[in-house]
Amino acid sequence: MNTGTIKVLLVDNDEEDCLLVKDILAEVRATRYDVTWVSTCEAALVALKEGRHDVCLLDYRLDGCTGIEILEAVHPPGCAIPIIMLTGASDREIDVAAMSAGATDYLVKGRIDAQLLERTIRYAIGHKAGEIELKRKNRQLVRMHEELAQKNAELQRLNEEKNAFVGIAAHDLRNPLGVIMGYSDFLLFTQRQRMNKEELEIVDKIRSSSRFMLSLLNDLLEISTIESGKLNLDKRSADLVQLVEANVGLNTVLASRKNMELRFESPSEVQRVEVDTLKVEQVLNNLISNAIHYSPHGTVIRVIVRCEGAEVLIAVKDEGPGIAPEDVGNLFRPFGRASTMSTGGELSTGLGLAIARRIVEGHGGRIWVETELGRGATFFVSFPVPAPVPEATESSVTGSGGSAAAGSATAA
Repeated sequence: MNTGTIKVLLVDNDEEDCLLVKDILAEVRATRYDVTWVSTCEAALVALKEGRHDVCLLDYRLDGCTGIEILEAVHPPGCAIPIIMLTGASDREIDVAAMSAGATDYLVKGRIDAQLLERTIRYAIGHKAGEIELKRKNRQLVRMHEELAQKNAELQRLNEEKNAFVGIAAHDLRNPLGVIMGYSDFLLFTQRQRMNKEELEIVDKIRSSSRFMLSLLNDLLEISTIESGKLNLDKRSADLVQLVEANVGLNTVLASRKNMELRFESPSEVQRVEVDTLKVEQVLNNLISNAIHYSPHGTVIRVIVRCEGAEVLIAVKDEGPGIAPEDVGNLFRPFGRASTMSTGGELSTGLGLAIARRIVEGHGGRIWVETELGRGATFFVSFPVPAPVPEATESSVTGSGGSAAAGSATAA
């Protein structure tokens, strides 16, 4: 309880009522009240706007106005003083009107004692303090929200500039790299017999390095385009069984270099889906080539297509070393790599899975991995099956035919 002095503004045009309130407050021993009495509406408005008091006891009936009118005058701008309405009779309409206009509480004269008035004043001051603090925090939150919005807009602008810069740089670097790779191919094709072993190794390293850099630049170009919101998908109805089986056949050559078996499986009938077939092949090439790169020689890689509910699921399952749990969360982020080393010295740009994720999600699908160290990894891709088009009912067909017949008869 506050043991200091509480400044009370008493607004009442009846001096006897004023003295009565003062006497009641004098009975409160724990707190001292310094009461300022004003009897007119004008003086009340001035005192409330000055805000030098801790609480206001406002009579409902005044000369020239009502307490409700004073509340309505000071509340919208934000009165810092809690106001307790006093009235001579219990009236629910006045009670509701006073609370709606901004009063903290409502008391009936003649029913007030020292304990009730002290408690009501204490509650009103505490409630108002909490209300003011809440408004302050709300204003602070609004400012923080505005600052966050500005920073997000700035980050968005910087990200767009970054994507544009990466796109320009990758595009400008791709042409000279293509020339280097072309000349290295030319040397290996036309001058192989004239070069010794060391020279051949140097040219071969130039070719492989330029090929990797060209692949990296192509991935950078693609992911910068996707992040700029320019993922263009040419979706058409496709049979994923045929698409995946053909892709597996193309990647068999790559698997055979490490004496691997690339096995395609489709245990059940699979519904057609709406996809961009070229983009899906890009995702498949990435998943299958990753399985080949990180699996031991002589192992089996299974590529499975099946229906699961309202989705068509593609699974690429390898017999590699698996992926550490701490690496799984980074796999689908740009430049995210696992600590696992490839089994044939193959290089990775760290962008393939990030691009694959954006392509799959652009189709409304999902991509994820299930893995356990020492037991291989299975990458899953799912595409939603389009909702079936409702067939025309017999009555609608008959109706349309009847209309056509009627039209023909009319024309005849």
